[in-house]
Amino acid sequence: MAEQHLTKSELAIMEVMWEQEEALTASEIIKASGDKEWKNSSIHLMVNALLEKGFLEVAGFKKTTKNYARTFKPTMTKEKYFVRKVMGNTPVAEKKKIYMQLLKEVDEIETLDTIKEEIYARKKELENR
Repeated sequence: MAEQHLTKSELAIMEVMWEQEEALTASEIIKASGDKEWKNSSIHLMVNALLEKGFLEVAGFKKTTKNYARTFKPTMTKEKYFVRKVMGNTPVAEKKKIYMQLLKEVDEIETLDTIKEEIYARKKELENR
C-alpha cells in the first residue's frame, strides 16, 4: 500500500475500528463513535474513501432489520499504521536513529527482553529468505 494520508474524520473512524473486536456495519460505526454525530451519508462517504485507500476491507454482510449491510474491518493494526506513517519514506540511516531513540525511551527490562526476542526472531526470518 502506498503511503496514504488520513483526514481527521477518517482517522476517527479507524480508531473506532481498531477498538472493536469484530467487523462493523456503517450504522455500528456511528453507534460506537460515541460523541461524534456523523450522518449516515457522511459515514458512507468516509468508509468508501477508506476502502479506496486500502485501510478498510469488506468483511461480509450482516442482517439488519429489513435488509443486509456490509461489514468492514481494518486491513492493518493501529501500530502498523503509525509505524508506516512515521517511517514511510524515511532513509535507512534516519530509521536507525529513530529505532535507537525509541529504545532509549524504554524503562522496563522485561520490555527490552521482549524487544530483544522479537529482534532475534525477525533476524532469523530475514536470514531464511
